[in-house]
Amino acid sequence: STAPPFGVTHRLARMSPLRRLAALAARTPSSCATKSFRTGYATTPSTPGIYEFRTYDIQPGALGDYLALCDASRATRQRLNPGFLGFFQTETGGDVNRVTHVYRYENYDERDRVRGVMARDAEWVNFLRESKSALRSQTSEIFLEAAKATTAAGLGVNDMVRRAAQDGARAPGVFELRRYQLELGYNPIPKLIDHLASGLPSKIQSDKDKKGELCGMFYSDVGKLNQFVELWRYDSYQDHIRVREAARGASAWRAAIGEIAPMVQMFDTQLLKPVGLSPIQ
Repeated sequence: STAPPFGVTHRLARMSPLRRLAALAARTPSSCATKSFRTGYATTPSTPGIYEFRTYDIQPGALGDYLALCDASRATRQRLNPGFLGFFQTETGGDVNRVTHVYRYENYDERDRVRGVMARDAEWVNFLRESKSALRSQTSEIFLEAAKATTAAGLGVNDMVRRAAQDGARAPGVFELRRYQLELGYNPIPKLIDHLASGLPSKIQSDKDKKGELCGMFYSDVGKLNQFVELWRYDSYQDHIRVREAARGASAWRAAIGEIAPMVQMFDTQLLKPVGLSPIQ
């Protein structure tokens, strides 16, 4: 490649190392620079897998540069990890310098294999080295799909994989990440899923204008146990209020929430926006 003009070189020299790397990355042509990169799955898997939610807190002031580096390495990420499904930035409800990315694997063995390949790939190792200074913390959690609940809502198994494969030409939406921490014991999660399965159809039906779309429901396997997560998509931030207000008139949904509430110790909701490299939009 040709060297940047002198004026550009001078400006780059005055930048911090991370900002300089991000600026150079932004100048690098990418075959997928104008569209969201899709999932590496040829078809939607028919068997449940495991879902990894990775949450990174970025240094204040470094988020833009970090995302530029991620965007420049999107093809490498997809080449090495076909289960890459989503990459989101927190808009409100939490640390606004936080990003959350989601991956699906068939099982823990596949996760070990994929991460082993990534650790030996020169392009990926270079990305990790360049982006390391932007990170404040990194958290990884493993979830299993609450298939009984999502099926009751009309979704297929691994519907997030289907969504990731089809969202490339779609305008970016708004996502709501809802987390529940349930009381200790073996029964709360199965009870929660049963109640959701009975109430979700009425909630879906109450949304007459189809403003909200359920993307997935999951319960924790590694991390904080007895944790339950929902991911919903809307066209706008206000739509998540419209859907919530409509659901208050769904009697079966209200009854389900009445059964669920006593088991919940903490409830948290965040609004996220997908970044350009996210397959799910």
